[in-house]
Amino acid sequence: MSQDGVDRGPVVGGISRQDAFADGQFIDVPPRAAAAAGIVVPTAITAGAHRAFVAGAGEGDRLQQVLDAVAASIRRGPADEVCFVVDAEDLPEGQTAAGADRLLAITEPGDTGEDVLTLMLPDEM
Repeated sequence: MSQDGVDRGPVVGGISRQDAFADGQFIDVPPRAAAAAGIVVPTAITAGAHRAFVAGAGEGDRLQQVLDAVAASIRRGPADEVCFVVDAEDLPEGQTAAGADRLLAITEPGDTGEDVLTLMLPDEM
């Protein structure tokens, strides 16, 4: 619980989401792209996951493939689950070999307690 009495959830690595966006660790997923996959909460992807699965030619299409795979994994998971594992075979191949064999999709409270979704590589957790 913060000093102002608001439960903002756990702080990952001592950095706020806002700071992670500001320093380039997180990249905002356009709400329209997330909504097209059926994801209705604010969504971010880490810079590492973006490089591994999205960056390069055809980035918009690859982002949509990632979001579709994440949404499918969420639909298959238990309703009370907060971390979803998306196998790399369900994701588009990025421009560089990252050695990533899966993507994690974690729902958690944002900086002000709102539900948010963060897409990241397993070693970024």
